[in-house]
Amino acid sequence: MNKTEFIAAVADILEISPQGLQGPEVLEDIGNWDSLSIISFVAMVDADLNQSVNPEKLKQARTLDDLAALVGL
Repeated sequence: MNKTEFIAAVADILEISPQGLQGPEVLEDIGNWDSLSIISFVAMVDADLNQSVNPEKLKQARTLDDLAALVGL
């Protein structure tokens, strides 16, 4: 998965269009970043990338780029 595919997957979780998303967008400003989205994100990372997300680092993530960095993108 590359960064563009990753952003599209996160946009799908957030139920928004990935159009125009590049990475520095603040999750809270995008909308729909809530506990269900967080669970869906963790599940997506596990299923699609075979990785585990560090809960403390996820809690500190503020942007799409922060999420990408959590999985090495």
